[in-house]
This record gives sequence, structure tokens and C-alpha cells, in this order.
Amino acid sequence: MSAMDVKPFKLKDIKTVLSWVKSCDAMLQWSGPIFTWPLTHMQFRKHLALAKVDDPRLFPFGLYDKNKILGYCEISDYRKMHEYASISRVIISPRHRNKGYGQYMIKEMLRMGFYKMSLNRISLGTFDFNTAAIKCYQKTGFKPEGTLRQSIKAGKSYWNCRIMSILKSEWQKSKSV
Repeated sequence: MSAMDVKPFKLKDIKTVLSWVKSCDAMLQWSGPIFTWPLTHMQFRKHLALAKVDDPRLFPFGLYDKNKILGYCEISDYRKMHEYASISRVIISPRHRNKGYGQYMIKEMLRMGFYKMSLNRISLGTFDFNTAAIKCYQKTGFKPEGTLRQSIKAGKSYWNCRIMSILKSEWQKSKSV
């Protein structure tokens, strides 16, 4: 993974990322309720425009192997005054899943958040059936905080969202082990 690099997301890669989201349920699992199905280039571009405002709260990143995108995620809900942000909309190309790329990307996001943005706390939410994501987040140091029960309606069922977080002190301690 030495050629991997997490860097600001390139607009030219929107089409590729959207191709990884094949259904309404997959869209909800990836993005929560911020988009409507079918997910379009315009919806995603409008969302990304939130990163271009004065004092942005959104920072989109891609996981790249040279210039090929393998993953996407965001630092969102950035609150400089409170030294807080979330990691959101994490997705890895279907061809590259279960190979450690998600962990690598999350570790890089934590490094950026704690070192470059001087955050004290980073949180995220994932649906309780997404066991691969939960394992990835636990392996990178996230701790469970609780569950938002039936927080999203998907078709005729409701999904529970697990909230997880990591503090800078926990992350620093794990780096010294």
C-alpha cells in the first residue's frame, strides 16, 4: 500500500464513485438520507460545493493509487471551536474491499483530523448490520457510544445507526503501543 495516498477528492472522479452505488439501499448505507435515488452527478456535485464555502464544514477526500480512485470519504460537521468533526460517507471500490484499504483510509483521516486540524474528537455513524465497517472502525480505534434506534427508513424497514468515536488521547496512546 505504499503507493496509496489520501488526498483531496477530484471532481473528475464523481462518475467512478457513483458507479459503486448500485441501489437505493446501497446509497442510504453509504450516505444516509442526504441524497435521493437515483443518485445523480448533480446531487453529488451540489453536496461537494459545501466544501468550497467560507469556513467549510465539509472536506472530501479520495484514496488514490497514483491517479486511480479506490475509495472516498469525508471529514464533515467540522467544528473548529469545539475541536470536533465526523468521518462520513466512507466507501471503497467493490474490487478493492476486504483488502485493508478502508483501514488505511480511516487511519489517514484520523491523522489529518488530529494532527492537521487539531481535533480532539472524531465520531461516525454506521448501520448496525454493516459488520465489515464496524470491524474496520474498531480496528482503527473507534469505540461504540450508542445506537440511534430506527433512525433511517429503508423501504418498509427501519435501520439502527451505531455511533462510534475516538478521542485524540486514545489515538495518541494507540500510536505509542
